Amino acid sequence: MNKKTKVTMLPTMEASSEGAVNDAALAYGSNLEYLSDELRKLDLAIKLHFAREQLSDGGNPLAEIALLQEDIGGFLEGLSLLDAAEGDPARWESELLEQERRIEERIQASLRQGVRLMLPRMSRRLPLGPLEKSIIIACLAPELDRKYERIYAFLQNDLSAKAPTPDFLFALFGLSEEERIRSRILFDPDGPLMKFSMDQREKSSNGYTLITMPLKLDNWVISCLLGFPVLDERLLKVAKRAEPEDQEYPERGRSHEELEEKAIRFIRYFGPAEPEPEPLSASVLFYCSGPDDPAKAETAVSVCRRLNLPLLFIDTEKLLDSEMEYRDMLRLLQRHALMEQSALCFTRFDAMAGEDGRNRLKGRQLMEMLREGVPVTFLHGQAPWNMAVDGTDVHFVQMDFPYPDDTARRAYWKSCAKKVPLSPKADLEGLSGSFRFTAGQIRSALSGGVDLAVWNAAGAAKIRVEEKDLYQACYFQSNRNIESLASKIHAAYTWDMLVLPKDQMSQLRDICNQVKYRSVVYGDWGFAKRLSLGKGLNVLFSGPPGAGKTMAAEVIATELGLEIYKVDVSQIVSKYIGETEKNLSKIFDEAETSNAILFFDEADALFGKRSEVKEAHDRYANVEISYLLQKMEEYQGIVILATNLNQNLDEAFLRRLHFKVEFPFPEKDQRERIWRGMFPKGAPLDEDMDFEFMAEKFVMAGGNIKNIALNAAFYAAEASCPIGMKQILMAAKREYAKLGKTFLKSDFEPYSTRMEVT
Repeated sequence: MNKKTKVTMLPTMEASSEGAVNDAALAYGSNLEYLSDELRKLDLAIKLHFAREQLSDGGNPLAEIALLQEDIGGFLEGLSLLDAAEGDPARWESELLEQERRIEERIQASLRQGVRLMLPRMSRRLPLGPLEKSIIIACLAPELDRKYERIYAFLQNDLSAKAPTPDFLFALFGLSEEERIRSRILFDPDGPLMKFSMDQREKSSNGYTLITMPLKLDNWVISCLLGFPVLDERLLKVAKRAEPEDQEYPERGRSHEELEEKAIRFIRYFGPAEPEPEPLSASVLFYCSGPDDPAKAETAVSVCRRLNLPLLFIDTEKLLDSEMEYRDMLRLLQRHALMEQSALCFTRFDAMAGEDGRNRLKGRQLMEMLREGVPVTFLHGQAPWNMAVDGTDVHFVQMDFPYPDDTARRAYWKSCAKKVPLSPKADLEGLSGSFRFTAGQIRSALSGGVDLAVWNAAGAAKIRVEEKDLYQACYFQSNRNIESLASKIHAAYTWDMLVLPKDQMSQLRDICNQVKYRSVVYGDWGFAKRLSLGKGLNVLFSGPPGAGKTMAAEVIATELGLEIYKVDVSQIVSKYIGETEKNLSKIFDEAETSNAILFFDEADALFGKRSEVKEAHDRYANVEISYLLQKMEEYQGIVILATNLNQNLDEAFLRRLHFKVEFPFPEKDQRERIWRGMFPKGAPLDEDMDFEFMAEKFVMAGGNIKNIALNAAFYAAEASCPIGMKQILMAAKREYAKLGKTFLKSDFEPYSTRMEVT
């Protein structure tokens, strides 16, 4: 009668053919229905324990709290504290074994019916043994019904002991002394029971020993056992679930579809089988590199959706900056992945794998966590993979997501623009060629264009998104960090302001057309497949100072709707070895993501001829030039270089040019056109303005002409009169002095007699 009986799980019962027919009737309808059966089993275990204690002690061990007897007497079905004969352990032992058999039978039927029962699932995933599973039910009981607090206090002879302790549970489930010693390991902080199930935030307080420590389930575990799909509140600041996408995405590129298919085959080969997969013996790890973050996210979501895997996105930067202990955050993420058989996707992973190595230890800790059974992991970064993946229990591949090619980019623009009230004049081809955007940036640019169109409509009944709205919105999507490395030029010049010979004007228009129609040539016609490098546009403007090189660069920027940045050579070149290369690398990298034109003035200082190596400095200088040539070939945007000394340029550099435009000194007729175009319509001009005279007498480049016209305007403003020849000659005298030339009044008769300054 006093034999102690352990609560154990019976072996899995094979369903007979007759049982298979009854699976639908036997299967649990919900987690709550299943837990109700488990709680009835716990009730039987409590009754067995009480009856057993009554017989073994032969008295009233609970005399101190006998007042609770009446309160819980109904639960104990009349078992008297004073009359042990009324409690027959054999009765409860028999009913307990029958309840175990019945629960296991229904669990197996539920599995075959595809019902997801969280506690059996948790037991397989972590994994947990039969005793650990019973401990979890005992800890869950007070969370569902407060009567168990009174029962635990009564049975532990302590009114404050409302939570079970390991010592009490050992007794409740009938463990022998030897089994109690062996079972202490279950409460190790790094064991699956304590690590993933229990709330350990106060585990070391109040001086509890291991066997007297009150046990409380983690709140998320309680919700999980009840079948509520919630995210642990401590993860809300760093993670979010992948929700089904309501947005209709444009057709994805073939390369992305191929990556998706490969990823699915890879996971199916190494990953879990459905339904109800067992814990993985190895983890699958994908590193997704490149700038196309939306494509990475869409691929991860699509792969997991097709494999019926939940997906959790984690912001790596927020994870690293979390107020919570980093190891605890990893524990919560691992638990989420194990319990829900969920894939994890770490975005902005460059914060973990940076070149400074500051988070290298945390990176190794993350890899250790992933190896411990996280089924599928996606890591999203910009740079190529640079961390070690050691161990045979991780299957790793890198997937590259570069910017969409010209064809895909144009398709994205056209597909996304279908629902946008676009002006017929909007040139999507030009936008596609000018901005190397990802699909996400294209969607955001179109949405921003609508916002700007509404803002600029000024109450118009019908909204039209104009091309200027789209260009402005595109720049809102671009990276603006380049402004810390180069000076932005606010381009204001247009074709009608530029005075050049016909051939040079034709070359400049050809430059613009190569940008506008690159999607056709590189994409539709397949030229991109023939070129591994050199898909950008490298242009050289050479000619004397003031010939219009900077102005022409601005005209190109205006025509293409692109921002243009002037690179300060003095800030790039450094006397320290390797610093020049680093500075240039930053500039080209930022320009790549900001979709800007890079304008190098006085480029011969950077791209001069490589010299014969006579000393260490010569060798490093040549290395810098070679590095610059390499970056120019890799860059897919527009680089414009201006030089006054064409003969100083390296031949290897000249071979890499797509266009070389010579800016000649302007002839008389060109100078006259420059003079006539220099004054805005609102500028008051005197009737005596003699443009032909000025073009013949002032043999100057356009830059000098601009200075004279502007200074003459200020002279006229000071005198409150129109701009006339008097002010022109006064300004010309100052410009001659600046250039070191002699200004003779006799050379400018008859107008020189009007000058006040001699």
